[in-house]
Amino acid sequence: MKRLAMIITTLFITALIVTLAAPALAATTPAFQRVWNRQDLPVQQGVATRSWTWGPAPISDVLNEPYYNAPGNQRQVQYFDKSRMEINDPSADATANWYVTNGLLPVELIRGRMQLGHDTFADLEPAAISAIGDPGYFPTYANLAQVYQNPGQVRESDLGKPATGMLNPDGSITGFNGYVNDPATILVRGENNHGVAKAFIDFQNQRATVYENGRYIRDQVYDPLFVFGLPVTGAYWVNTRVGNRDMPVLFQVFERRVLTYNPANPPEWRVEMGNVGQHYHQWRYGR
Repeated sequence: MKRLAMIITTLFITALIVTLAAPALAATTPAFQRVWNRQDLPVQQGVATRSWTWGPAPISDVLNEPYYNAPGNQRQVQYFDKSRMEINDPSADATANWYVTNGLLPVELIRGRMQLGHDTFADLEPAAISAIGDPGYFPTYANLAQVYQNPGQVRESDLGKPATGMLNPDGSITGFNGYVNDPATILVRGENNHGVAKAFIDFQNQRATVYENGRYIRDQVYDPLFVFGLPVTGAYWVNTRVGNRDMPVLFQVFERRVLTYNPANPPEWRVEMGNVGQHYHQWRYGR
């Protein structure tokens, strides 16, 4: 009986180790799994402390969506909290960095233009969905249209100084000096002729634990162009509601992600990515 108990215990421990060591993303493709594993498997397994890049699990099945430059005029996609993964050319090298892409979802949501091909769009209404903070609060993606600039028009005099513009519900931009002494809010020169908050530059260029080729390594976490894309707004503050509390949050929209900086959060969670994948899925499919 003791021997049987030892065997059962050994089998249980072995199964537990396998479960903890194995990538745990279900109902997806090998290519999507590989991309998710790199940033988010370390977060899920507790070997990295940072916010999600994609999300803990897919929020949709693998779907075929119309895309007129893909074979059969359809491409394979899957939605996550933070973005959407896409395969435009299934005949390409599946191990290449850009075999899986993630869409320019914030741009589509702000402009109300759903991309159906390289140069094909369906004109819809900009998304009346909260882009930052709790659902149902300012600002929506439609509200962000007024600060959308692609390319930007950064003023040299603003660089090296803190972000102090507050975007208000009436569309005005007023001064906000609540965090002028926080070095994370300093504007530095970014791509696309925008000034970018230092918090977001540091976040995009961070080095930490990632998962590659079956093991954990320390490396640059993000390829900024692949994950975030170019900035398409400046860095602005908004007063919004987060966890049922009203507070100021600094945000900046990039082609592929919305980044927020919340000084009230613990250091590891001050910069987070908005739930653009959730919001786009709601906008496109109505739920």
